[in-house]
Amino acid sequence: MTTATRCRIASDLDYLSKIQLEEVSRTLKEQHPKLAVELVEDGIGDTAGNTDDLPNSPARIAFLMNQLLGGKFDALVLNAAHLPTKLPDGLAIGAITNRLTPYDVLISTNDCILDELPESATVIANDVRREAQLLYYRSDLKMVRAKGSIDSLIQKVKNGKVDAAVLAAGDVERLQKQDYVADFLNCSICIPAAGQGSLAVQVRSDDEQAKKSIRAISDRASFAEITAEWAFLDFLGIHVDAPVGVLGSIEGNKLELEGMVALPDGRERIREIVKGSVGHEVELGERLAMEILEAGGKTMLQELNLL
Repeated sequence: MTTATRCRIASDLDYLSKIQLEEVSRTLKEQHPKLAVELVEDGIGDTAGNTDDLPNSPARIAFLMNQLLGGKFDALVLNAAHLPTKLPDGLAIGAITNRLTPYDVLISTNDCILDELPESATVIANDVRREAQLLYYRSDLKMVRAKGSIDSLIQKVKNGKVDAAVLAAGDVERLQKQDYVADFLNCSICIPAAGQGSLAVQVRSDDEQAKKSIRAISDRASFAEITAEWAFLDFLGIHVDAPVGVLGSIEGNKLELEGMVALPDGRERIREIVKGSVGHEVELGERLAMEILEAGGKTMLQELNLL
């Protein structure tokens, strides 16, 4: 089988998505110097006539997946943290890119760390997973929802409209905004979303040439970690915005998986860790899910109508 001579790749149209698309394009060209990589933007601006859908929203992602299925392009680049655990029939994960820092970070006025934020500080998290864990750690914080790009959220902090914002470290790194980071939030404070820090490249299941081209840019360790994370979510049946986090980490041939379920108001959080071997990612994800359910997560998720 010969590798495709051309590969048309696309992403969403916001600035961060374009940065992610260019990252994948560069890596593809490094792995396949003779491959003609074409970035596709024309015709993917509207979501079935609804221009109000935000970039990387479920509606936008579903629209882009349909475009891929329809042959508009050969590969679709998305933040792995935004992907549903179940892909539409006809699509497959061609690659998971080398993971950047998977944690969340804090950007604040006066570069305060989380413990130094004033009483009742206002914080943009824009994610029930982050909000629940931050409130569990500090119940006095006031969560604020705000639309906009990462740049605009950073400016809201620096202009004093809010006291802080919590963002994905990988997104901040890709935009080269690390100088704004005041604090890294490790898993004792905020367990990240499944897939956070990596990019997922989707292809059509029957497109063997594109699959072969894309496979070369996949990072084995990142793929294994995120496979375990998705298995955790899949076993729980979580396919919506939910106060659930999970992070896999590989050292040698050992895989550690840490996960949590919390109540949105931060009253309670259940956190568990399991360990196993690389090659048993799905089994490990399911074991972590069972341990959390047995520790009280089942009651918690039922209370939230997620089970």
